[in-house]
Amino acid sequence: MKKNLFMIAAVAIAAVACNKELPQEQIPVGDAKVYSATADGNETKAVLDGKATNWEDGDAILIYDGTSAAKYVTSLETPAPNADFVIADGETALAGEKVIAVYPEWADGYKSSVADVEGKTLSKAYLASNQNAKAGSYDPNTAIAMAYSEDANLEFKNATALLKFTVANENVKTVTVYSIGGEKITGEWALEYNDGAPKATPAEGDASAGWVELSAGEGTFEVGAEYFISVYPQTLASGFGLEFGFEGVSAKQLVKKYESSVDFKRNVILNLGNLEFTGTIEPEEPEEVVVDYWAVVGSMLDNWASEKKMTLDGDWYVVEGIELTTTDQFKFRANGDANWTINRGAEGAADGVVIADNVETTVIQGGKNFAVATDGVYSLYINKYANKVKVVRTGDIVVVEPGTTTPGEASEWALLGAFSGWIDQTFVTTSVSNVVVLENVKMKAAEGFLVRKPTTEWADKYGAGNVNYIQANSYITTAKDGGDMCLEADGTYDIYFNTTTKAIYVMTAGTDYTTAVEQTVSGKEPEVEEPEVTANMLYLKPNSNWKVDNARFAAYFFGNGDKWVSMTDSDSDGIYEVNIPEGYDYGSGNVIFCRMNPNTTANNWNNKWNQTADLAIPKDGTNLYTVKDGTWDNGGGTWSVK
Repeated sequence: MKKNLFMIAAVAIAAVACNKELPQEQIPVGDAKVYSATADGNETKAVLDGKATNWEDGDAILIYDGTSAAKYVTSLETPAPNADFVIADGETALAGEKVIAVYPEWADGYKSSVADVEGKTLSKAYLASNQNAKAGSYDPNTAIAMAYSEDANLEFKNATALLKFTVANENVKTVTVYSIGGEKITGEWALEYNDGAPKATPAEGDASAGWVELSAGEGTFEVGAEYFISVYPQTLASGFGLEFGFEGVSAKQLVKKYESSVDFKRNVILNLGNLEFTGTIEPEEPEEVVVDYWAVVGSMLDNWASEKKMTLDGDWYVVEGIELTTTDQFKFRANGDANWTINRGAEGAADGVVIADNVETTVIQGGKNFAVATDGVYSLYINKYANKVKVVRTGDIVVVEPGTTTPGEASEWALLGAFSGWIDQTFVTTSVSNVVVLENVKMKAAEGFLVRKPTTEWADKYGAGNVNYIQANSYITTAKDGGDMCLEADGTYDIYFNTTTKAIYVMTAGTDYTTAVEQTVSGKEPEVEEPEVTANMLYLKPNSNWKVDNARFAAYFFGNGDKWVSMTDSDSDGIYEVNIPEGYDYGSGNVIFCRMNPNTTANNWNNKWNQTADLAIPKDGTNLYTVKDGTWDNGGGTWSVK
């Protein structure tokens, strides 16, 4: 492909008076050259450095030639006003001379849009209703811009308007703008490059919203800092309103209403000024979470299916006499529910969040596992509102003096797998010196498990060699660094492990392990029934890595019961679809997309080759997940609209 120089012209910001309350500014405009695309004056794809707009390393655009679309990228050591754009890896260069271009490229999200190059139209662009706050700028995915060219020289123009403001209050988490008359200001819109500038109109199907919410994420808005919200340009005949969401307060608070006709103009910043909430926020009384009972669940018990029930004492549920080491992890669960419908865990990014002794600590639904800082005997508490927990250390763990091993002592070996959330469950000794056991283990068919020494991490790990789908009352000889083992059928088992021969025995609970029969070939792979599905769809676009070896694809849904569903490419377009199962919906529950072994039909973790990270099912209208190029496991990806 011929490389051309892509230039962004420096243009001064010109103030344009709108009215006394809402001064407007012209967004800096960029003139562009090259077979590529961008947005003018865009503080997300580029950085406003004084009056010059600079490109950044990794900027990407999408170009249509009327037949196909392709992604182009730039590579820069430092931001600069000049940049070359080249075809992205895995993309096919375009042949047409006339093109439509759009920024941001948005991880192929616009490839599902229909482009009419002769008519200079794009059938669908998506402006998110839920936007992420960035002090001094705005959400990178909201800087929609468009260009048209017949000679590979592009002039890119913003398709959106901006609202600029500062906040005067502390602890503001969200700022919401809504149209009083119900006009649509975000969502799916069509773009037309009309008279040298994009014109936005609601797309067919009108998947749009009359509101937009800017969120500060884990933090709060910085007082006095400038923030921006991106909206589609139009006239709001009845005006719009502004609301603040405060930390720790569920109800939004009205800040101001502009109850006369207001124009959101393309390429113009509408300055809302310094926003201040002057009302009074009434303290919220927490509501009691009504349950049959609460219990503690964790690795210190027999397994994660076991629990210690708690009793209500005043405002707190409590359980006493729990022995915890620093390697143990635990959570709080209601009603003995195997689906974990009501549970509470720690705020944090990973399991093992250390909880301080005798300190009331905030918990959240579906949070991470807790851990303690010091070995000991503890009383554990959760309040009846299910928003606070605490642990109180009441004594030391009694340590047995070293000596002759007796049955029932903790061994140096552990069993871990899907049944325990991959938390080590310690084997205990038996009357046979080299045989250890873990009793009453509840396991599901086809879910993986392993044996290891926790003290050496994964240096001493044992799993299946060529034997899998182990049958009840059988034993196999494991192999060092072997793969995950799994069972042929659901059940409650006593699992024995011979630390000398490395044989593992899977016995129906209460059955003598010496009666086990050796199993030398894999058992029967269980047939997994696909769950009932709804009419809602999710889509997956694998990268080139994921497509090798004729891999198949499946989705694992969790958060309302664990459900696997196979994915199909019904249109043969490289995009795989799945019906969201019963009990889930957009914005409800979580999903993991998985690359599966094509030589198997059952969907389970033992047949999984690669996976995405844990993903929340979107509620903002996006439904297509694109796996990031060049990655395998948990490598990142982006949601867009198909």
